[in-house]
Amino acid sequence: MNNSRTERWRQLLSPHRVGDPPHRTPLDTPDERTEFDKDYDRIVFSSAFRSLHDKTQVFPLSTSDYTRTRLTHSIEASCVGRSLGQLAGRSLQAQDVDVDPSRLGTIVAAACLAHDIGNPPFGHSGEAAIQHWVERNFPSFEFVEKKDAKHPFALESEWKDLASFEGNAQGFRILNRLQSRNRDGGLRYTVATVGAMSKYPRPSVLPRGRERDKARISEKKFGFFQDDAQLAGEVYRKLGLLEREPYVFSRHPLAFLVEAADDICYAIIDLEDSGKLGLIPMETVCSLMEDVAALQPKFKPLKDKVDWESRLGRARAGAIFALIQECVTAFAEHVMAMEAGSFEQSLVSARPEAGERLKTITNITREKGYWSERVLQIEAAGFQTLGGLLDRFAPAVLADKPNKEQEKLRQLLPLEFFQRPGPYVESRQEAIERLTPYQRLLCVTDYVSGMTDGFAVELYQRLSGIKLPQ
Repeated sequence: MNNSRTERWRQLLSPHRVGDPPHRTPLDTPDERTEFDKDYDRIVFSSAFRSLHDKTQVFPLSTSDYTRTRLTHSIEASCVGRSLGQLAGRSLQAQDVDVDPSRLGTIVAAACLAHDIGNPPFGHSGEAAIQHWVERNFPSFEFVEKKDAKHPFALESEWKDLASFEGNAQGFRILNRLQSRNRDGGLRYTVATVGAMSKYPRPSVLPRGRERDKARISEKKFGFFQDDAQLAGEVYRKLGLLEREPYVFSRHPLAFLVEAADDICYAIIDLEDSGKLGLIPMETVCSLMEDVAALQPKFKPLKDKVDWESRLGRARAGAIFALIQECVTAFAEHVMAMEAGSFEQSLVSARPEAGERLKTITNITREKGYWSERVLQIEAAGFQTLGGLLDRFAPAVLADKPNKEQEKLRQLLPLEFFQRPGPYVESRQEAIERLTPYQRLLCVTDYVSGMTDGFAVELYQRLSGIKLPQ
């Protein structure tokens, strides 16, 4: 047995829960579920996870029952992630590292289940809408020199958090702060699962103003807000992740598997949805999937005298299986570099042939599916919807002396969004006053980004007088 690597993996797979005292260990219970099984269950029963049923995957407000939502995408990614985790565990065992493959599978599955939980309505268009609203209202951070008292941000990182609003950072916040707000740690996930779902364990502003390093995949986006930085640091240090600079960490090795599961499902499943909606010919869809499936020599496509559904099913299963094998091979080849914090590449791209075939699929889907007329029209409407909601709620919570309209808008914001760990405050005014302007804006983005597509549209129409409550 490789004792040093086994000890390293024991730390990486720590069952310590976010919010627990540093030296507390999980209590022994007669429950046969592991701590990671409990992580999985806590996500499934959370309100934030349920709301994914009406959040855009690729095709917003689809009229088809077949089209995937963020919920179905997350469940499918979780299934792929479980297979990746179990196979990766076996590859570690083959390298003489003492791990339980089933536990790795459960951790990756739980992380996949939660990986999109922070996405706002209308997907990436929703992120862009929030970013645009901040840039329009607070175009730069020059107020530091000008001493602009009307600017709500005290630090550049606070401004950058919202000017570059990121669903990954919102996901960290939901799991570890917003669900069960009255206690430290939120849902109290294990640090192993939080680490596995953290693709970008860094703040919005890199130290010393350094621009993001495009060679480092873990730094292309950010994974936690300034308001959550201390908690994030505690989690990643507990896992022993390499801290390159203050609060800038390397990825957890299992985060590469979570990313791979997401990449596989995004490419293959979005292509399938595009075919089902008639945006891409089914012959093209099946041929592209079969080309990926052919990475496994034993794959045999169904082409003669079969219906499209049967051929598509075989092609999809073959493509996903082939990509899982490719990614597990890449993991086994590079896992020691991941343990050291020096690997900075997606598992799919680490297998050039698989990466190129997946890139071909992504390019076609983007052109024919993501940029179809209906999708662009609804995303544009979603852009106006989220911006309109922020135009109403943000000034209401930032005002020191709200007017009558702002008072009514404050009443529409659930009190729970202004609660912090500690004593419960019943007065909405008192709860708001104890927050900084930056924290107040975060409460608004917490509320708006947590909405479903349908609720966001409905609320915007009501506040705009377009539609009245029934």
